[in-house]
Amino acid sequence: MEIRLMMTSDVEFAFACTRAEGWLGETKEVFETFLAHDPQGCFVAEHEGRAVGICVATRYRSHGFIGELVVAEDMRGQGIGEALFRTAIDYLRSSAIEHIYLDGDLPAVPIYERAGFRKICRSLRFVGTVTGGPCSDVRSFLPSDMSSVGAIDRELFGDDRSDFLERRLAIFGELCFVLERRGRVVGYVMGRKGLGVVSVGPWVSRGSARDGICLLRAVASQAGGEPLRVGVLETNPRAVRIVRSCGVFEEHAPCWRMMMGRDERLGIHDDLLAIGSAAKG
Repeated sequence: MEIRLMMTSDVEFAFACTRAEGWLGETKEVFETFLAHDPQGCFVAEHEGRAVGICVATRYRSHGFIGELVVAEDMRGQGIGEALFRTAIDYLRSSAIEHIYLDGDLPAVPIYERAGFRKICRSLRFVGTVTGGPCSDVRSFLPSDMSSVGAIDRELFGDDRSDFLERRLAIFGELCFVLERRGRVVGYVMGRKGLGVVSVGPWVSRGSARDGICLLRAVASQAGGEPLRVGVLETNPRAVRIVRSCGVFEEHAPCWRMMMGRDERLGIHDDLLAIGSAAKG
């Protein structure tokens, strides 16, 4: 078994892995984005020349995420997933990243705990159809808004993920909106098309619950009737209340937000309503 860097030619395999797991929010574009952001953090496991697993390490300035860890079903139980996982951890540590996060599916939590990760909170997933419609103060996200949005996002998220925000806007601009009041951006939301769903996040509102709902309804208005999928940390009861008020339902198997390191605050803020993704925060 060999672990090597992912290449563009591996995107189809990586997508097939997540599709086989039923991860509706993952598409080829997700892996193309990871490769564009940091190709040194994208890994493939091979056995006898056959690709059998994937894992991605997302590196920010001082924090990192591990995600997209999948091993082909017929190759499980042979230590391939653990080897990929260790490779991702080693990569982040070699990049001077001290605080590493992940969203762990319930069956894998004991594995992550043995590796030194600890639980922070449940990472909830909500899915459902939201009634779309226009709201005052909500408008399309323009490239000129990125400076204001980037500053807010760094403050609330706790690190710089501007590469992902800029790419999201460039590819899915029709699903991205800002809430502007008195000429100042006070909220924003970014959507991404998945497999029969539109993934929502990041989603930020520095105003009322109604402001947050207005942003979500703006995405719904462009979703073509497809359900929205929203990831919310359990530590944000305000976000949970807002999402539930929109009539969506909670998936039955939440993940655990877990971390290795000391700083547990990344992405935890009352105004940060939805995570960007399980593999990027």
